[in-house]
Amino acid sequence: MKAPGNNTAKMVTDARLKALKIGQTATDSVPGRGSGAILFHRQHSGVVTVTYRYMHEGKRRKHQMGIYKSGGRDAGASLQQLRVEAQKLSQIAREHGDVTSYMAGLAAEKARRQREREHQAEIAARRGTLWELLEAYVDRLDMDGKASAGKVRSLFRVNVLEQRPELAAKYADEITPEDIKSILDGVLSRRAKGRGIGNKAKAPKTNMRSTCDELRRYLRRAFTVAAAMHLTPGKSTRSEQKSFLININPASLIPALSDAGGGATESLTPQELSALLNHIDSLPERHRAICKALIYFGGQRLKQILAVTWGDVGEDTLSLVDAKGQKGWAWEHLVPITPRVKEILAPLWDKPIGPGPFSLTPGKLIHKSTASKAFTDVGRTLSASGKTRQFTWLNIRATVETLLASHGVNEEVRAWLLSHGRKGVQKKHYDRFAYLPEKREALELWGSYLDELSNKNIVPSKVVLLKKKPTISPSRCA
Repeated sequence: MKAPGNNTAKMVTDARLKALKIGQTATDSVPGRGSGAILFHRQHSGVVTVTYRYMHEGKRRKHQMGIYKSGGRDAGASLQQLRVEAQKLSQIAREHGDVTSYMAGLAAEKARRQREREHQAEIAARRGTLWELLEAYVDRLDMDGKASAGKVRSLFRVNVLEQRPELAAKYADEITPEDIKSILDGVLSRRAKGRGIGNKAKAPKTNMRSTCDELRRYLRRAFTVAAAMHLTPGKSTRSEQKSFLININPASLIPALSDAGGGATESLTPQELSALLNHIDSLPERHRAICKALIYFGGQRLKQILAVTWGDVGEDTLSLVDAKGQKGWAWEHLVPITPRVKEILAPLWDKPIGPGPFSLTPGKLIHKSTASKAFTDVGRTLSASGKTRQFTWLNIRATVETLLASHGVNEEVRAWLLSHGRKGVQKKHYDRFAYLPEKREALELWGSYLDELSNKNIVPSKVVLLKKKPTISPSRCA
């Protein structure tokens, strides 16, 4: 009998392997000359380890194959499975030499491919759709405190998600200029919805061109922001786990509509403004005070001025919050209260019913849409009687700008009075001067002119633009 540890056969059986004692080995030859052999070794733990043994470059080499499976529920591989695997290893040895190195290379390549598959799967999971891109843009507007966030969200929902759900679900990087055009064409082909709850009120008369061009601008901006969103330091939104892979902005190729929103920038003539002021005088007391105050305050942005609470009202100023445009924060916008405006506001001051002066309903501030609709309704009434063209609040704001300019009020003062956007590093970050003296002078001038137009004895055809006087330019006087 051979001593324990020596090979006792060139072929083994399951019974032979199961009978191995601790420290004993058994060898099973791989068919074919020079094909190597399988070495079985009973370890102190009781398991039988399996090694493929072969010759390479004149040296005996070993490659670990695992463990022998002696029972149906045991771990490892059966004798038959090990023989099949050993034949594969012998083929590798003949073709590639060092089996272990070759297998390590295969394992590394397999791991690399697995990582690549996982990476591609992650990219696919993060690949954002058009709707996710639009949501991410609105999230950014919200995070930056932009007043336009709610309007933009509604614009996208109504005209993209609800009307073109198949495009909303399309990957953002697959959106083409033709897709953007089809969305905008859909806007132009639809009629405006009715107002109010359930859209049951009469719809405004519009050809939707202003809405279409506004949507075009916001789509273009959304794609621009998405292209660099993941590169912006210190910014994050709930949608930024998506990668939109935007290389070309499809909306940037769509030209602006030539006649979109033209009426919004038209200015009323002095005769039309006179008719408006006289009509406002016929309104109920609180309605009259609010409408006239909005005009005498110089056509401020409705959302800003109507949000004023009593805490924002000073002795001679209103403190508005300017949160519009592409700024990363809001700032205080002070509007002087002239003696004439105080007279107009007296009914609101003397009989407060809400959290701020501009209230029609007890306990509530008047909503922007309510005030805007009031001017639109007046525009319809006056245009129907032939006294004016159809106009909205935006025309009133444009009228203030035009008539102040005709009187020589400096462009910079008009910009500060009407809360236009600031441009340039100095104006955005360092110029904190409120321009109150210049604003007050401009509003006093404006109020005097409006009082003149309100005089019912003036023949409209004789009313002229504001008389020229020395230009009001910025000063640094206290």
